[in-house]
Order: sequence, then structure tokens, then C-alpha cells
Amino acid sequence: MKKQLMKVVVCLGVILAAFSVNKTSAKAYTTGTLSNDGHLYSNGHMVINDFVFDGTYTYYAQADGTPMKDRLTYHPDGVHIIYFDSKGHEVFSNFQYCPSVGYTCYFDSQGYIYKDQITFVDNEPYYLNADGKMEDSGWFRFANGVDYGYAFDDGSLNCSGFDYDPWGRVVFYHWNGMVARGLIADGNNYYSMSTDDGHYLGSFSTGNTNPLYGPSYYIVGVNMPAGEYFIANQGNGSAFTIYDSNNDVVRSDWSDQNLIFTAVPGETVWLFEGIATPNLASQAVNLSACNLNAKVGVHIGAGVYRITAATDPGEGRYYNLWNDSSFLNSVASSHQFTYDGETVEVRVSNGQMLDVCNAYVTYVGP
Repeated sequence: MKKQLMKVVVCLGVILAAFSVNKTSAKAYTTGTLSNDGHLYSNGHMVINDFVFDGTYTYYAQADGTPMKDRLTYHPDGVHIIYFDSKGHEVFSNFQYCPSVGYTCYFDSQGYIYKDQITFVDNEPYYLNADGKMEDSGWFRFANGVDYGYAFDDGSLNCSGFDYDPWGRVVFYHWNGMVARGLIADGNNYYSMSTDDGHYLGSFSTGNTNPLYGPSYYIVGVNMPAGEYFIANQGNGSAFTIYDSNNDVVRSDWSDQNLIFTAVPGETVWLFEGIATPNLASQAVNLSACNLNAKVGVHIGAGVYRITAATDPGEGRYYNLWNDSSFLNSVASSHQFTYDGETVEVRVSNGQMLDVCNAYVTYVGP
């Protein structure tokens, strides 16, 4: 599991079957108010054994006219379970920690508890198990007895695609938090995942001769082959981060044009803007822009180039000529510009990588 996604696991282990619930016997919903004396009234009369709505909150008036508080209880239908919080408000469409059972539950728009259901809040999936408990303690099995998932300590489920299980095996977390089992595909490859617990068994190509990789996490050697990649801007720039096997950042970069990177076995690549392809020659670069990442001999020819500083937008302006596409070492030459219009000339050779920020590149000659 990636460190940046990991959250502290907390084990609560209490089951809903253990909680003590009381049945109410409401007759109808009544419009009323909660008075200063702590009782519920409607048209001047105390309400008992009935739901009361004050225009904002729903209460339940007990036999003494006071609102039910801090209690899980059966709805009058005898089937659904509802909850009234410490102020006596019935909980709707929200998570609620219930002290009587010692864990967090979810109540829908009717106030009914969720059991064995996935719900989405702010586009994040959460799972309420067969007892109504929000899963929040790491690896778990769904109530169907066959599917697995991973819940962070805030209850959100891992839905990031290819990632690791707690034992370091590769798995695939679907959009709804369930771990994929059997055969899955992504347009580039077919992946065989264990039909038992979903761990990765192997892959084979779909026959796609021009694989593309959009915003997602990629495990190099599993769903992204090792090698060089070109990230093409799709309108919002290009951006990525590479993590090593210890989950430390190897390289992170952003550009309003394109980027080039090298993926190495054991790394994880997070693409969050742009589309990546291993076919560098299929992508062109824009020399009229003031930013550039280009491989010499592929995107630009060998020879001498003039690099001219543009207006500094506060992000710095420079060029680096790298000897390999890792952009991590072996800088052949570099320059940091200090004023608008400053120029330098640099000779580049096939196989080198030219990285320019806030400066224009012009071919001079061989």
C-alpha cells in the first residue's frame, strides 16, 4: 500500500448484533416544537409516543414528552433501525458514531441504517458491513463472503486501481472499493487476478500497438512496462510523480507543454495530467512555446540551438541538457537565466534530453 495513501488502521471489532435497541410505537408525524422545559409540544399540547418535526429536525417524543436521545432504535415498522443523536435529532443522510455499539454507522435519506451497502460521499466509497459498522480497519471481506476491500481509518475505501494488499501483493481496487478477481483488461493488457483474493497472477497484451496511459497509478512491470515515456498535454499541462520501492519520491515534474520520463522496475508512476505513450517518436514538440522537453534525435535534431529567456513568471527560467531520460543525473550543461532576453547557445547530441523552462529554443545550425 502506498504510504501517501495509507491511513492509521483502528480496530473496533464490535458487532451490531450486540447493541440493545428499543422499539418505538409512533402513530404519525406531528408538527411541533421543543420547548425550553425539554418537552415536545404541538398546538400547546404535549406530544407523546410520536415523531415531531419542527421545520428543521425530526424528534421522537417519548411517553413523558421528552425527545429520545443517544439511541439506536427500531422504526415503528419493526424492520428498519434509526438513530437519534445527543440533541434528539434523527440522523439522515450522514455518518454517525453510535456509542451503544462503539462504531460509526450510516443512515440514509429516510433515516434507515445501511447494512451490507456501499455508499459514496464526495465521490469516495464507504462500506457498511452486515452489522451496519463502517469498515475502517484495513483489509476486510464483504458480506457476500467472496469479495475483499481495503478501508482506511476514516472509512474511505481504496479505489485507486492497481496497488498492493497488506502482504505486498499486487491487486486491483475497483472504483467501488472491491478488489478485482478473475480476468480484467485496461485496453493495453489483460490481467489475470486470483479468483480467491484477487492477487495478481500475470498479464498478456491485448495486441494494442499504440498503448496509452491516462491519469492513474501504474506499477512498473505490471500495468506499465519499463522504459521511456512521453506525456502529451491534453489541455491542463502534464504532470507526474514517480515513487521507488520504499515509496520515496524519485522524481516529480509539471509542465504546461509536455514531459518525458523513464520508468524503472520496482517503481510506481502516478500520472495526474496528460496522456503518456512509450512511442516517443509519435509525439511532436512545440518549439514556439517557452517550455520544452525533447529527446535529441527524436523530437529535435542534433546541432546548435539558441535559448532565449522569456519573462520570468516567478517559476524560474533555465535549461538543462541531460545525458539520459531519467533527468536525475549526468547533466551535460545547464544555465539559469537572470534577465529577459538573455541568450545562450548550446550544442546537443542524439540521445540527450533538452529541458527548458520559460525560455524559447531556436535552431542555429549543425
